[in-house]
Amino acid sequence: MPLGFSLGTIERTLPPLRVTAINIGCAACHAGPAYTPDGTPNPAAAVLGRPNTALDLEAFSQGVYRALKTGSADEMRLLEAVARLFPDMTLRERLSLKWIVVPQTRAKLAALSSGVDKPLPFANGAPGLTNGVGSLKARLGVTPAGRYDASAGFVSIPDLADRSFRSAFLADGAYAPSGAVRFRTIGRAEAEARDTKPIAAIASFFMVPSMGLARQRTEAAIPDLTLVLDYLSASRPPRFPGAIDRTAAAAGRDVYARACKSCHGVYDANLTEPRLLSFPNWAGDVGTDPSRQRVFDANLKSAIDKTGHGRRIIDAAVTGKMAAPLLSGLWSSAPYLTNGSIPTLRHLLTPQSRPKRFMSGGHRLSVSDVGIDGVMRDGVWAFPPDYQPYAQPVEIDTGKTGFANRGHEREVYGISEREREALIAYLKLL
Repeated sequence: MPLGFSLGTIERTLPPLRVTAINIGCAACHAGPAYTPDGTPNPAAAVLGRPNTALDLEAFSQGVYRALKTGSADEMRLLEAVARLFPDMTLRERLSLKWIVVPQTRAKLAALSSGVDKPLPFANGAPGLTNGVGSLKARLGVTPAGRYDASAGFVSIPDLADRSFRSAFLADGAYAPSGAVRFRTIGRAEAEARDTKPIAAIASFFMVPSMGLARQRTEAAIPDLTLVLDYLSASRPPRFPGAIDRTAAAAGRDVYARACKSCHGVYDANLTEPRLLSFPNWAGDVGTDPSRQRVFDANLKSAIDKTGHGRRIIDAAVTGKMAAPLLSGLWSSAPYLTNGSIPTLRHLLTPQSRPKRFMSGGHRLSVSDVGIDGVMRDGVWAFPPDYQPYAQPVEIDTGKTGFANRGHEREVYGISEREREALIAYLKLL
């Protein structure tokens, strides 16, 4: 199967059901393309732990929904197509499709069509974004059946390096290990010696919204996820593929120490591959779009507290804050801010230049601006005319709910143009 998919069999004795099912796995979101020195993506070479900034779960779910509607309208044609595509199906599988799966699918589609007429009771946003909180609310019944949650709790997929430096998880630090201090500084020695099992236990709960796993079964995944966390703890994000001005990066290291480290952590002095020495796990308000903080509310916390994870593993909290992100692998994580509303680091560091609209999905890496390579055309940060994206791009409108590109202005105020160039050079190293 393609990387990021999980394949398995659903089997029951009564009724005598057997079907092969496919679902997304961790690498669907957390494996991104390699890049050549000029920033050209190579989607045939996936890098584990890197964010998949081309993944468009919203387009995928809408496409599957439309296809199911079309297919179920002509059952005979649908089953003939399935037989051609999957000639190795057993008789039991064929009968399961005809007498159980197709009728139930048709009934589900009829219910959806007469109600919200959407495949999911929440939106996933755009390429490189997920809405795990919206999905979790639906899975735990916080969003009532037949209702659509229009809140926009979109989160840009991060690089997974250095997760052991986090004292709390999710964009707002809503999940902390049971009995632990939620926001505290973690040094490198502690991060390297840290037992990954409690982190894996929290991560297993992510499988409820992301993979649709029944919450009663998530704890069985903890041993495998512990192995994943062990791997991630020892991994480093790949180095920036383009050229880096080392003299500028040295100056940028000083700018970072002055303007950034209090929130994003202290790095060693290495100018080849700086390593994180300590991370403050700062959380607060830097003026960014508040949609994500608002969706994790008291009703969701109450629902989590009633689960096995909530009783024994996770200390869930409505923090009302945004947790400062780790910057490891930052260069490959565009678009920026928690909601993915800024196309490049240069735009982030120069607030007045932030475009109101930009293209996202299957982009080329800008080796100078760091992020989505583009040019301003008709008021849109658009892909260069000579570039053909490897995925279907989407135009992001920062005027829409959940996509506001404000915030983090005070934090970069007073940085000169020369210092900004130096800081960009340094951030390429992380």
